[in-house]
Amino acid sequence: MRAFRPLRQWFSRLLFPGKGIRQKYKHFKALLRADALALDIIADLDSHLYGYDPADMHKIKAELDKLMDAVGTMVSELMHMNAEYKNLDPVFHTICAALHTQLQTEPVDQNPPYVIALDKAADHPFLVGGKATNLSRVARYSIPTPPGFVVTATAFFRFLHDNKLEKKIATAFQNIALSNFDEIIQVTGEMQERILASDIPDEIIISIETALQDFPPDTTFAVRSSALSEDGIISFAGQYASELHVPRKEILAAYKRVLAGKYCPRAVAYRIRHGLTDFDTAMAVLILPMIPALAAGVVYTSDPAFSLDGEKAMGIYVVPSVADSLVDGSATPEKYYLTRDQQPQILSALKNDGAGYVAHRVLESLGALCMRLEHKFGTEQDVEWAYVQDQLFILQTRPLQKEKPIEEIASEEINNAEVLFSGLECASPGAACGPVFHVDRGLEFRNIPQGSVVVINSLKPALSQFLDSIAAIIATHGSRASHLASVAREWGIPVLVGEGGASLNPEEIVTIDAINGAIYLGCLPSLLAQNQSAQKDQALIRAENKDLAKLSVVLHLIDPQAPEFSPLGCQSLHDVVRFCHEKSILEMFSLVNREGRGMTGARKIITDLPLVMYLIDLGGGLSPQAQGAKNIEVGWLRDGPLKSLWAGLSDKRIHWDDSQTHIDWEVFDRISGGIFKLDSSILASYAVIAEDYLHLNVRFGYHFSIIDSICSTISGANYIKFKFKGGGGALEQRTLRLQFIKEILEQAGFEVTIKGDILDATLQRLSAPKIHDRLITLGLILAYTRLLDIKLTDTQDVTWEVEKFIHMFL
Repeated sequence: MRAFRPLRQWFSRLLFPGKGIRQKYKHFKALLRADALALDIIADLDSHLYGYDPADMHKIKAELDKLMDAVGTMVSELMHMNAEYKNLDPVFHTICAALHTQLQTEPVDQNPPYVIALDKAADHPFLVGGKATNLSRVARYSIPTPPGFVVTATAFFRFLHDNKLEKKIATAFQNIALSNFDEIIQVTGEMQERILASDIPDEIIISIETALQDFPPDTTFAVRSSALSEDGIISFAGQYASELHVPRKEILAAYKRVLAGKYCPRAVAYRIRHGLTDFDTAMAVLILPMIPALAAGVVYTSDPAFSLDGEKAMGIYVVPSVADSLVDGSATPEKYYLTRDQQPQILSALKNDGAGYVAHRVLESLGALCMRLEHKFGTEQDVEWAYVQDQLFILQTRPLQKEKPIEEIASEEINNAEVLFSGLECASPGAACGPVFHVDRGLEFRNIPQGSVVVINSLKPALSQFLDSIAAIIATHGSRASHLASVAREWGIPVLVGEGGASLNPEEIVTIDAINGAIYLGCLPSLLAQNQSAQKDQALIRAENKDLAKLSVVLHLIDPQAPEFSPLGCQSLHDVVRFCHEKSILEMFSLVNREGRGMTGARKIITDLPLVMYLIDLGGGLSPQAQGAKNIEVGWLRDGPLKSLWAGLSDKRIHWDDSQTHIDWEVFDRISGGIFKLDSSILASYAVIAEDYLHLNVRFGYHFSIIDSICSTISGANYIKFKFKGGGGALEQRTLRLQFIKEILEQAGFEVTIKGDILDATLQRLSAPKIHDRLITLGLILAYTRLLDIKLTDTQDVTWEVEKFIHMFL
């Protein structure tokens, strides 16, 4: 059926031109709604995939599904507008297929073994988790550890499956992002309740009870988390639950509580912050007999708290009995610093009252064991230990987490800094400092000095080609949903939107704090250090999500004039969004030709202005008084784009010569021979309007203009597209008039290009009040420049007229 779509569209346009306009408008509005939704989703996905606001993978998958639906709608609606774009459909489906491949996960293993003895655990790291694997390796190095066993990650998956929790977890986590901690608390609370209310499968119960038979009946146990990603590069220290002194009859209940601890708010937030999925942190559980310790504690084989002439030292922390009071922060330990030799010696000691909990010789033996562990594991270690009856036991070892640079901003520096502006909108997070550089025109992009804080009127996509020179961007107009903001997030360049940037002094050094929407005078090193620290965490998430980002949010189609701006040039969903948006606006821009074809049923607007204009209302553009009327009163226009434009056209400060009717004089000269009346529809201007839409073909004398605009409550769908051509003056004078229009429009935030005697201008994605304001300005320009080309003789005239216009109207 799609093969016949072009033929059907051709017959429809030929036989029912008015209906064709309405149908095209209907599909255009549907496309714009999908466009606004798609760009909002892309902005959210940027934050998730690039690590600015890490999210659970279930949420990322859900957002990608929504994005594919929205982009699919855009493709379908564009093909309804013009079947010539049918070759976009297979490109879109190819991208979606690649995304689905990326999102596929291997089915989880729910099969036995459900219990593995600790001495065998090191052979099965993907079943027993990091903590158990490390402890099993310690035992193999002939270093004393307690006996024990591990309830495997496959038991966890079997537990979820038999209790039908898998889909419930996936659905619940579709709303989980790090920025929404209240939602994390609510969802994790529900998940913990579900786990605690669920039953352990019989096969797992039998495996656990069989393993417990190797221990005396009165043994108490430590039931400890050993998640798959725990105690590795990422420590998860203190994030998961462990229980001590658990009697045998309580083991099963404690096992469920440790599983439930996987979904405590801090643990979920921690794994999301580090870019891990729920699958990556499947919970195995390590069960060990309690050691009746006389003393216990932790060892840092290279203690960051010790500093003596740049030398490193081992730190040993000691408390009486078991070490839980130490790691939970409720006890003050004794502290010992030892050399990092193969046979360490004590350098210093900070004891509590008395002679010390453990003799120095024991501490030095402990130090020797820990240095062996560092050598065996190949990196500095964080070791948990216990001492009983002249015997040392290692209970846990993991890579020592290096302390990060201080992430909080030094209060003195920030308090003493001069705040130039605050309350601006963050379009791309981050912090940067550099000299201010003002950009007014596209030609100046090439001159941006390296490391500049660029101040610009609007977030122009063309600026993305010069981001390697830019430290930060401050724009008066725009939003996080703009294409440039998306590219900036990909590059890690902070972007702020709001008033104030234009008043910054050129070359003045400023610091941009995009997350908090502030601009400071001077450079704030601590703020930059904080940003650099955050970027290290973000880099891990970026690397993990690189392939997803490339197919979804990365924008390759920057320049609509480039040869690659085509369906075959689309490499991501974002590319398809941009292509559909640009081409749909072009389709509406050519809605009515210069001769007014398709305006069957148009009615004349009655006005005091000496111009002739006919109008079609597609719905909602006129008040009820207009129903059934032959002609249209200006006062019947509702508060839409045409009314705003008309306010500029009819501004009392502009003089209209009543002796001249402003029609298409070029056509009149060519075809009339005195036959056509001056109010003939062949010579008139045409408007197609709706509640929030305007397409206007304006013919004044020997020049004509086209204006196409959406002004709705959805900022992402709003735009103004403007074309201006021709004139009665010589080419040089027409060019001067175009330069005048260009300078005014660029100050209003338009992107403007001039080719020959044709000017094209575009403004997109502003709020409705700002679009209304720019339409008034456009109306003023149309009225002011009617015969301006005849008056202009050189660039000095242009400068004077621009200043005069700004003084009068802006």
